[in-house]
Amino acid sequence: MVANFERTCPLSRRMIAVTAALAIGFSLSAAAQTDPASKISADAQSYSSSSVYTASLNSEALLGAAPAAALAKASPQYGGHNSNYPSYNNYSSTWSHIAFVGGGGFTAPIGNDTRGYDTWGYNLDVGGGWNFTKKFGVLFEYQFDRMKIPGATLAKVGVQGGNINTHLFLFNPTYYFWSHNSTGAYVLGGVGFSRKVTNFTDLQQGQVCYYYFCGYGTQSVTVANFASTQMAADAGFGLFWKAFGPDSNAKLFIESRYIFVDSPRATATTEGEGTEELIPVTLGIRF
Repeated sequence: MVANFERTCPLSRRMIAVTAALAIGFSLSAAAQTDPASKISADAQSYSSSSVYTASLNSEALLGAAPAAALAKASPQYGGHNSNYPSYNNYSSTWSHIAFVGGGGFTAPIGNDTRGYDTWGYNLDVGGGWNFTKKFGVLFEYQFDRMKIPGATLAKVGVQGGNINTHLFLFNPTYYFWSHNSTGAYVLGGVGFSRKVTNFTDLQQGQVCYYYFCGYGTQSVTVANFASTQMAADAGFGLFWKAFGPDSNAKLFIESRYIFVDSPRATATTEGEGTEELIPVTLGIRF
């Protein structure tokens, strides 16, 4: 009996060893399937696939947004600052607000001036200011009116010539009350002061100099004059034409004004002709 037990024992040991080996193999296989590194590798592969899909989706979104971006870029051409079409009466820039006037014409005397003091003459006008809107602006103007003295009056004084020079400094608000395409009309009026100078001249023989050249001859010499500084006022009406295009701020104009100068009358101690009233008609350009 002892001999038989010893022969069967090696066989049972081999079966136990094989069973243990198989158990260890199954354990290692299960551990490999749940290994964190394998999980990270799988997650990385999944993330990579998701990134590719996201990039593809973003590309499609960009391609789809391209027409909207193009429209947004093109939209300023129809109402924005980069418009290809000029905007009429655009007062968004500083230069559009700067006002200017310049011109000249003839001047007619009325009222007291027709009583032998003045005859027809000429005027020059220049000024600058600010346009608050396309319809309203303010100008500070200088106007020079030169009038002749009638021959009958000069004969009474005993001289051969004479003139009256009126220097006007006026603050004139201007209102463009009507416009149609390239034409329109405006009114103006204001107050200021004047410097009126009356000169009597006579012809005299003597040395006549012209710049650096001198000789003997006859020249007109002022033999008497008097002046006064007084308040002045004006009011006028004008028509304009945008000759340089409907979107230009430059306008050719013709206007007529009434000017009143409160100059003194002659007294026993004061020289003067009394109040002065003028109608200057001026042609020129204004902005």
